[in-house]
This record gives sequence, C-alpha cells and structure tokens, in this order.
Amino acid sequence: MTDDQMVMHTMVQISARDGVSKQAVAKAVRKLLADKPDTPVERGANGQILRVSLAHYDHFRQRHVNPAKAKAEIRSPDETRLHAPSGESFDEARRQSEWLRLGRERLRHQEEIGQLLRKDKLEQALGSAAASIQADIRRLANRADDLAMAVSKEGVHGARILLREIAIEIGNKVADHLSEIADAAPEYDELIEAKAE
Repeated sequence: MTDDQMVMHTMVQISARDGVSKQAVAKAVRKLLADKPDTPVERGANGQILRVSLAHYDHFRQRHVNPAKAKAEIRSPDETRLHAPSGESFDEARRQSEWLRLGRERLRHQEEIGQLLRKDKLEQALGSAAASIQADIRRLANRADDLAMAVSKEGVHGARILLREIAIEIGNKVADHLSEIADAAPEYDELIEAKAE
C-alpha cells in the first residue's frame, strides 16, 4: 500500500475529532511508533511528526487501549471511514478501509489454505531436523574400519562403492528420522492468541 493511499491526519485533527488533548494523541502516537515503527507518518524538517495514518492510529487504539480507561471513543477501521471529513478525505478513508479489509481477508485465506507458517514453530522444527541430521552424520566415523578394509581389498574403487552404500544408508536414516518428527508433530498449531490468555 503506497503512502498516497493513506489517510493522514495531524495530531490536532485527531484530538479535535476524538475530543481529547493533543498531548494524549501524541502519547498514543509515540506508543504506536514504538510498537509499529513502520507506521506511515509524515515528518518535518527536524524529524517531528506532522501527520500519521488515521487508520493505523485507530487500529492500534482498538487493539491496545483498554476501552474502560479510554477517554476518547475507540473506533474500528470501518468507523474511521464513517467519521472521516467529507470530500476527498472521505474517499481516501473509504479506500484505506477497503485496503485494510482486503489485507485481512488475504491473511485469513492464506491461513486457511496453509500458506502461513508460524515462525517460532518453523524454527523449532528446523532445529529438531538439523539435530537429527547431525547425529546421523556423526555416526559416519563408526564406519572408518569398514572403509579401511574396502580400500585395502579393492583400493579406491572399493572405497567408492562403500561410500555410496553409506550415503544411501545415511539418507534413509535421515528420511526415517524426519518422518518420525513429522508424525509426532500436531497437524495444527495452537493459536498464538490462545497462548496469551
């Protein structure tokens, strides 16, 4: 999504819309940028924040602010569209809302068809697989006597034949161990949200 597809508001505009102080909005924006540093903002010459994406601001407040403690109404991205100023800003807010909705739908679809992977679980699985493969390769030293015998009997040709057999044997062991890891893994991982509760 490009910056020209964003609805950008100043902190004064947001504070007037929500009926809170500019300092309260500035504090929320600082928290937003600490949590999501890639949030679209327009900065001045000295690095001060001039404007912030209204949809990102409202989305952050919706997810991270306790409604019981909030002095300003917490708006969903759809409500942001409805409360946006009329004219061009309204059209931009509606377009922004549609982009956000489309992005959420894409993520939901990718999750349903198994295209999204949990990074923590993937790293754990790769660590288990790597440890299993390394253990199988370390056993190669146990075949040193067999290799020496093959070289003494048939020279380099005997070593090649034995090494080919050892490679097939290790490949089969690795495949068996990876298959065991896959069989022991659950079909679906628990939701991250469920872990947080």
